[in-house]
Amino acid sequence: MTGPTTTGAPRGADTAAARPLRLLVLAAGLSTPSSTRMLADMLSGATRRALEHAGKAVEVRTIELREIARDATDMLLSRVASPRLQEVIDALGSADAVIAVTPIFNTGPSGLFKTFVDALDTELWRGTPVLLGATAGTSRHALALEHAIRPVFVYLKAQLVPTGVFAASSDFGAMQADESDEQPLALRAARAADELAALLASPAAVAARAAAEAAPEPSGADGDATGLDAEFADFTPMDALLHRHR
Repeated sequence: MTGPTTTGAPRGADTAAARPLRLLVLAAGLSTPSSTRMLADMLSGATRRALEHAGKAVEVRTIELREIARDATDMLLSRVASPRLQEVIDALGSADAVIAVTPIFNTGPSGLFKTFVDALDTELWRGTPVLLGATAGTSRHALALEHAIRPVFVYLKAQLVPTGVFAASSDFGAMQADESDEQPLALRAARAADELAALLASPAAVAARAAAEAAPEPSGADGDATGLDAEFADFTPMDALLHRHR
């Protein structure tokens, strides 16, 4: 006589459901304080409230990309991640969702934001739910979010939230209706947050997190652990060369 069988939830589902959801917030503002960080905090707060309303615990971690600007540049040049950048890479790899916010410069994302994205292995973003946000001085740059930033994450195969949130300077603390967008920033942020929360609560997302929790850690014997493209699979980091010749 066989015991009862369990259907529906994959192995590891209980573990994935028990731990808090990990929300990583990336803010590419260049100053302190910055409207980019303000929008990032608004989106993360709205997402936390939406998830908690749905009965989900959530851990939010916010990273200011300007603090690792040199690390990202060095990674592009050497393909070796500093300990500080590696910590961010690990956080991104384990995140259940990402909120990424950049200022708009010259109709595109800031160089800081693009450098960070270019420095990382493209596979890090695959299947990750991502909510995009952008800021600029005026609403004339609003379309940059859709035509210059969203296509990057489509290429990276991230799972994008349908609503991206753009905020002009007048959207923050507008005193009169004609000083802000037709739909107030807080409402647009709440709508995007609700979409991200619904995405994280979907059966497919729950199953994917459970599979990730149950998957064994990759080893060097089973595949490339460097995070580099296939053409650089035989790349030897500089620190390894230095140790070899000591």
